[in-house]
Parts: sequence; structure tokens; C-alpha cells
Amino acid sequence: MNPDIRTVIDFVCSQMDGAAVPPQGTSEEQALSSAVGNLLRHKSPREQEFLGLALLNAVIDRMRSNIAAEQTLRAFIQPGGGHV
Repeated sequence: MNPDIRTVIDFVCSQMDGAAVPPQGTSEEQALSSAVGNLLRHKSPREQEFLGLALLNAVIDRMRSNIAAEQTLRAFIQPGGGHV
């Protein structure tokens, strides 16, 4: 996978996990800015499509995980949920 795409995906995933945006001037912010700039300059439709699909998959995975966790919690706290 293109490392610029990986950088953007990792950033979006960290944001979904509640991480703070990297402060200006940090190596993390510079890496993200560089990755975005590279992707915009290169303008490869194939890479942009891959990035879009990868981000969509990341969102779907997070939502699926959250739904499963919520269902488990509801089963645990509901009367007769099979817990002691």
C-alpha cells in the first residue's frame, strides 16, 4: 500500500478513536501534510479510489465493532441476559 495512503488512513482511524489532531510543527503533522500533498499532486484516480474505499472500510469496521460492543453491553445489563 502507498505509504501516503496508509498515513491518511491511520490519521482518520485515530480521529475516530478520539485522538487529538497533531499539533502544528510536529513530525506527525508534517507527515500527514506531506502525505495529503503528495496524493493531491499525484492526482492518480486509481490511488484516490483506493483511498476512498480504504477509508470507507475503516468506517464500516469501526461501526461494526461499536454495534457489536453495544449489543454485548445491552445483553449484559438487560434482565435475563444470562449474567449473575
